[in-house]
Amino acid sequence: MTELRVPKLNNNDTEYLLVEWLAEDGAAVVKGDPVVVLETSKAAEELMAEADGVLRRTARTGATCRPGDVIAHVSDGSAPPPSAGAPGAAADGSASRPAADPGAADGSAPPPAADPGAADGGSGPVVTAPAQALIDEHGVDPARIRALGKKVIKRADVLALLETGTGVAQPLPPVQRAVAAAVTRSHQTIPAAFTAVKLDAGPAIARARALGKEVRALIGLPELLVSAVASLHGQFPMCFAEPVTAGGPGGELAVRPSPGPNVGVTVDVGNGLYVPVLRDADRLSVKEIAERLTAYRTKAAQGAFREDDLAGGNIVVTLHTDTAVLLAVPIVFPGQACALSLCAPQHEFALDSAGNVVKRTTVTLGLAFDHRLVNGREAAMFLNAIRKAIAA
Repeated sequence: MTELRVPKLNNNDTEYLLVEWLAEDGAAVVKGDPVVVLETSKAAEELMAEADGVLRRTARTGATCRPGDVIAHVSDGSAPPPSAGAPGAAADGSASRPAADPGAADGSAPPPAADPGAADGGSGPVVTAPAQALIDEHGVDPARIRALGKKVIKRADVLALLETGTGVAQPLPPVQRAVAAAVTRSHQTIPAAFTAVKLDAGPAIARARALGKEVRALIGLPELLVSAVASLHGQFPMCFAEPVTAGGPGGELAVRPSPGPNVGVTVDVGNGLYVPVLRDADRLSVKEIAERLTAYRTKAAQGAFREDDLAGGNIVVTLHTDTAVLLAVPIVFPGQACALSLCAPQHEFALDSAGNVVKRTTVTLGLAFDHRLVNGREAAMFLNAIRKAIAA
């Protein structure tokens, strides 16, 4: 019998939500088949069967799971399912209790999720126990719950339905909680510095438009910036390096070079901030970068990111292109050395080489950097190299 255990999906979360079983209890599965969907703070992740056999669930939809929890078994047909007399097993032995709730004082499992659709044949969403408690407390109409169109209703979903002025403190959404954790850790552990340069963006904007027409893709300054940053990986390796502690906590600071530029780019379409990663971006054409960023924006709008989309970055480009944003100081993500910011284009008058007054378009490029790894001179050189690469 093979156990299906919850893996560590990211470094930001200590628990996940079991959103949906993709295979029925007692169904025959093949190794590699997706059998369950877990939701992290930023993504939904499918877990695969690790062997051929019969699936026996040990956690219900709506359960909170931690890395290492056993949520199912896959038997080869000869081994019996988990014993009906085992702790937490159902009376018929078909499934056992949900994974333990990390928030429970005694580590016991949370009460089963309530299902407002049970009365009508189970067609409604699954409601977690904390969400149901809030529904009962405030008398929320079940029709409003069903109207959300979600398979699993969490406490945060119910809070969003409540009228303002009720005095109920509303928790941050999961995506924003992940952002808050990263920001807090960054400020606590990274002595960051910041510098910025001005870029005459007119030629680069014209180049992006021409290239976009040529390859039939939406290309702008963000795509050119990602390409320029990636091209400088070999010239400025410390800007892509990972700070590590030699010999464990409290040991001497060291760095781990990165084999290639994995460039994260901020995406926020109103559903929260995501930082998907373009791996080995130096091997991508500007058109390929544009296509991947477009796909990531679609995923952000649909909430369809997988953990693999968001993991592995070693530098970040943050986009602050709302009109009138002159300067933005990004955080340096834990485990990285640098973060770049691209601000909104601004129009100004300047003197050309002949002393004539001309109108030009500029943008501010900023670089936040871990001052333990990168000094101000190298930061300025990196920014100026990016300016030249974008203008090339």
